[in-house]
Amino acid sequence: MITGWLPLYLRARRVTIAAPVSLAAIVAVMIFWSFWSDNPRVHPSLATLTLMFALSPLIPTLAGHDDELDRTAAMPWPPRRALHLVAIGAVVAGGLLGAHLAGIHFGTAGQIARNSIGLAGLIGLGAALLGTLHAAVVPIIWTAWQAIAGGPGGPAWQQSLLWLAQPAGSVPAAVTAATLVIAGTTAYAIRVGPPRPPSENALGH
Repeated sequence: MITGWLPLYLRARRVTIAAPVSLAAIVAVMIFWSFWSDNPRVHPSLATLTLMFALSPLIPTLAGHDDELDRTAAMPWPPRRALHLVAIGAVVAGGLLGAHLAGIHFGTAGQIARNSIGLAGLIGLGAALLGTLHAAVVPIIWTAWQAIAGGPGGPAWQQSLLWLAQPAGSVPAAVTAATLVIAGTTAYAIRVGPPRPPSENALGH
């Protein structure tokens, strides 16, 4: 039953600690921006980085303390993992959208939803292929590059590469985000990641 396993799952994955830290990162940027600028719209580069700031504390929750337990067939892990990954993107999107109530705008609703879910998918892909310890490497590099060099418009290939910087109506950006979330969710749902050394598992306890 969901009421039975969900609280235990959230505590075991340290979600109850990571989620407040994630939201605190958004609040910290909001405070910084309110002092720095009178413009309610956060600079696109900072908005892009804030998304990664908010997602980063949630990445370790994608793995439990025991790799073997995560691979057991005793529970239907794939749908739980898929839901977990999508929920990460949704929580961050909700936090960024909630900033609108305070008069701080990190982008349009369409941009925030697309970028949050798409980047969560990229993180899931990294967790499946590299493990949670290194899952943030590619997202951080890609996000930082787009924050520095990104800009709206351009040919379709450019909008795909710089998808985080595109307006909500960009079809190439939407296709890129959708591809990432589908690939990332599928990969993470069926594969937790490469086994961790026993020393790392011991540190997790």
